[in-house]
Amino acid sequence: MTRPARRRTATPTRATRATRAALAAGALAATLLGACTTGSAETTGRSATSTTGTGTETGTGTVQPDPGMTFIEAAPRCTTTRPLTGKGRVPLDAVFPGAETSAFSAPREVVPGPDAADRARCPGELPSHPQCDGLVPWTGLLADAFIPASRSRRLVEGYLLTMPKQAGNQAPPESSAGTKVVTFSLVDLGAGDRGGLFPYLDAAFTTCAKAAPSRVAGVGARIGTVPSEYGAGSAQVVLLRRGDHLVWATLDGSGWHPGEQQKALAVLVARLL
Repeated sequence: MTRPARRRTATPTRATRATRAALAAGALAATLLGACTTGSAETTGRSATSTTGTGTETGTGTVQPDPGMTFIEAAPRCTTTRPLTGKGRVPLDAVFPGAETSAFSAPREVVPGPDAADRARCPGELPSHPQCDGLVPWTGLLADAFIPASRSRRLVEGYLLTMPKQAGNQAPPESSAGTKVVTFSLVDLGAGDRGGLFPYLDAAFTTCAKAAPSRVAGVGARIGTVPSEYGAGSAQVVLLRRGDHLVWATLDGSGWHPGEQQKALAVLVARLL
């Protein structure tokens, strides 16, 4: 029978004892140093300072700007783009029943942003004259600039397109016979139309599209024509207003049959106004 080996207790060497003594002395020194530092901070009180990433912080917690730093102001948030909260959705089938090959935009709206009320940070105004060489509504402004310039409460933009199935992917819609396109914009005017959007559009449609007064589904309108972008001789443009809501639309393409454009406009009135 083998007895288990007797466990022997290791005896510290002289080097080991010296190392432990050095560590203990170091710990004692760190403790004394910490006590001295704490006492010094408490003694100086409000005069104590510390440097942060953005400046100098006093003992009272007040951050003083670093004179060597350049302050960069955050970009103003003049507009916000978000999902629809009101009218603005126009189903494809409502305008083009039985469409074979089609495309449409995802509905969204652009509204004034958190800084929009600050005209110094979010300035803008409509052009003095319509820019007839551009696209409807002839302002030359993208949505982010259009909202501050017109002082509108909401802008919704969309498009609907259909083309014959046999056209497929053989040719782009711009050159495919039978293409039909509706582009539209809906604007909720600001209080009192302080941006003067409706007078601007009324003049622009008259000047740039030779639009004449008309009515669509019982709503006052201006209807004119502009050069086509989809292979037709011309495209029909229309400006509609009901209360504080404006809609302008372009009906383009060579695939329209008699009466179809009137029906499409009636759908826009029903869905947007």
